[in-house]
Amino acid sequence: MNVGVLGGGAMAARHLRSLAAVPGVRVLGLAAPEIDDYTVALCDRHQVPVHTDPNRIFDGDHGMAKLDAVVIATPTDTHAELIEMSANAAVHVFCEKPLDRTTLKAQQSMRICEAAEIKLAVGHVVRYFQSYSYIQEAVSTGKIGHPGMAKCRRVSGPPGASRAWYRNDDRSGGVLMDMGVHDFDWLRWCLGPVERVSALVSPTDRGPVAMATLAHRSGAISTVDVCWMDPGGFATAVEVSGTEGLIRHDSKRAATFGIELWPSGEAPMASVEVPVGDDGYDPYLEEIKDVLSWIAGGSAPRVGAGDAVAAIALAEAANLSARERRVVDMEEFAPEVQM
Repeated sequence: MNVGVLGGGAMAARHLRSLAAVPGVRVLGLAAPEIDDYTVALCDRHQVPVHTDPNRIFDGDHGMAKLDAVVIATPTDTHAELIEMSANAAVHVFCEKPLDRTTLKAQQSMRICEAAEIKLAVGHVVRYFQSYSYIQEAVSTGKIGHPGMAKCRRVSGPPGASRAWYRNDDRSGGVLMDMGVHDFDWLRWCLGPVERVSALVSPTDRGPVAMATLAHRSGAISTVDVCWMDPGGFATAVEVSGTEGLIRHDSKRAATFGIELWPSGEAPMASVEVPVGDDGYDPYLEEIKDVLSWIAGGSAPRVGAGDAVAAIALAEAANLSARERRVVDMEEFAPEVQM
């Protein structure tokens, strides 16, 4: 399979490394107006041509090779144009999250691909992290009974100069869209459709902090805490409590899951640590392999374009809630989206 990469930053480099590790995949080129030195060096190492114009990926001289798919790892506000360009060229798409900054634009991109019979996958990689996939499976199989409450936390340091566009809400959608969309997607996957959303965003000199609360149709309640002001760098934490116990994972505390079950009869409270998995496991590699297999005719990946649209709707509703200081009803806000 012949693949092109659009983007010149850290995520483009990460996907390039993954593509280079998949047998049978040839990267025909990488293009972006600005490309990090590290990404250029990585392209040199893997003999991938570098361009500043994305048109060169679609129209460039690749010999007799036909471009089958592109990976889009560019700023959020550029996704729609590049997806449409890909669809017009009959090239399948793997786009980094969020699919777009608004629900409407994300839906338009999805429909453009459907009309062109182009497959569109979106990089909600949290579903491929072993900690999150294990918890989702544990919840869905009833290990902690009926889930009632979930908490997700995602933090990092403030975006640096090369990532300054993240601070521009018109480009990134803000911290709830850029970071929170990961957890919104995972919570839908774990706890099901969402009926109502409320949120708060507080600006600080190092970037905003935000908190959103989701009311799920199942009766469960979940919260998402995100910020760009953690001096310790990137970290995540997640826990889900149910009628039979609680399961949790903290990326900074241990490479294990903690499972605590309520006592049954005379049995005391049960507590167990479950290993996360092999150190060599790479969720980004597993994600790209899943997507490429689908493009080649295999089964659908864990995340559909509709899931990506629903996650954006939740992030957009959370931003609206914070601005207007009210609870947002998802059926009224996005009635056409399968929440």
